[in-house]
Amino acid sequence: MTRPGLVHAHRLAPPDLFWRTFGVIVLFVGVLLGVAFAVGPLVLLAVYRNLWLLLLLPVVAGGAWMAVKAFGHSRKLRWHYSHLPRATLFTDRIESEEWRTPFMKGGAKSAVGEAPRRRTIPLDAVTSVVVSFAIVRRTTTPRTATPIIETAPVLYIRYDDDGRQELLSVPFSSHKDEGVDRWLSYFAGAGIPLHYTPRFLFRHDTQVLTDADRLKHLNAAADLIPYTFSEGWLADEQELGAQWIALDKAIRREEEAKDPELKDRRARHSGRTWISMGLIFVWLMATLFVQQLAAEWGYLDPGNPLVSFICVIAFGFAFFYFLRSYLRWPYMFIYSGGVLVSAIVVLIPSRPGVELELSTSFLLAALAYQPLCWLPYLVVKKVAAKFKARDEALEDPKVPA
Repeated sequence: MTRPGLVHAHRLAPPDLFWRTFGVIVLFVGVLLGVAFAVGPLVLLAVYRNLWLLLLLPVVAGGAWMAVKAFGHSRKLRWHYSHLPRATLFTDRIESEEWRTPFMKGGAKSAVGEAPRRRTIPLDAVTSVVVSFAIVRRTTTPRTATPIIETAPVLYIRYDDDGRQELLSVPFSSHKDEGVDRWLSYFAGAGIPLHYTPRFLFRHDTQVLTDADRLKHLNAAADLIPYTFSEGWLADEQELGAQWIALDKAIRREEEAKDPELKDRRARHSGRTWISMGLIFVWLMATLFVQQLAAEWGYLDPGNPLVSFICVIAFGFAFFYFLRSYLRWPYMFIYSGGVLVSAIVVLIPSRPGVELELSTSFLLAALAYQPLCWLPYLVVKKVAAKFKARDEALEDPKVPA
C-alpha cells in the first residue's frame, strides 16, 4: 500500500551473497581453530602426562578467547545485517530508523536488541545536502599491498532542530541504486542546496565517526563543491570529481604558500612506509639462498660477486622507486648503509664452504656499491621528476567558479 506523499523508501541492503558466505566461512574456521587450540593441548596433556606440556596452557586460553570472539562476532554480524538503517523521503518530511553499529571503533557500541533511533525531519528544516562516498569494504589482493576500496554513495542531510544543527546520514548500497537520483532530484527540485565532497566519512562495515563528528567535519570543510543535479549521480560525479581535485590543489597551494614548510611535512614518508622499506633488505638477503641453490647445482660461481652486485643495484632501484614521491639525498646513504649491514649480518653466521664464499661475495658487492650509491638514486629522481612535470602540464590550473 502506497503511503500518501511517498517519494522513495530506502533501506540499506546487506552485502551480496559472496561476501556473506565468505564471512561465514572465515568465522566458522575461526571458531574451529579456537576450539582446536583450546582443547588440543589439554588432550595432549591427558595422553602423555608430560609436565612440559603445561607450557601450552597460554595456547588454551588464547584458543578459548579466539573461539568466543569469533562466535560473538558472528552473532553481532547476524543482528547487524537484520538491523540496517532505513530512510523514507516524503514530499514534506524525512523519516529515518537507525541502529548503532555493534562494530563502532572508539565509541559506544550497540547492544543486540537495542531500540533504534527514529527521526522525523520536516523538509523545510533541511538546510543542505552533501553527497559523498562511503566505504563499503577494503580488500587487499596478493598482487599488491595497496587496499582496494569499494565505495557507494551517501547523503549527509544537514537540518535545523530547534536551533541546533543536526546531521542525518543516508548510505546507499551501490552507485547504481536508482534511489540516489530519486533523492537528489527531489532535493534539487525543492530548492535545497546540494554539495559534493569525495572525502570518506562513513563506512558500512565499521563506523569510526558519529553523525556529530561528520557534521563538524563538513561544517569546517573548505572544499565542498556546489552541486547542480542534471544528468544523474553517476554522470554528474565525473565532472564534480574533476572540480574537487582542482579546488583541493588550489587550497593546498594557498596553504603551502602561507607556510613553506607545510609542503615538505606533507610529502614526508610515514613510519609505516619505512618499515615496508626494511623488507627490501630482507628480500635482498633472501637472494643469497637462490644463489646458493644455483651454486650447488653448478650454475653459479660462488666466489664471483657479480650476481650479488646486480641484485644490490636492482634492489636499489626498487628502494628509491617506492620512495620517489619524496626523494632526498640522505636516502642514498640509508640504502648503502642498509646493504652493508645486511652483508655483515649474513657473513657472521656463515659456515665454511659455498655459504661462506657467497657471503664473502655479497660483502664485496656491498663494498663495491658504496661509491656508486648515487647511480640508482639519480636515475629514479630524474625519471620521477620527468613524469611529475608531464602530469602537472596535463592538469588544468584553473579552479572552476
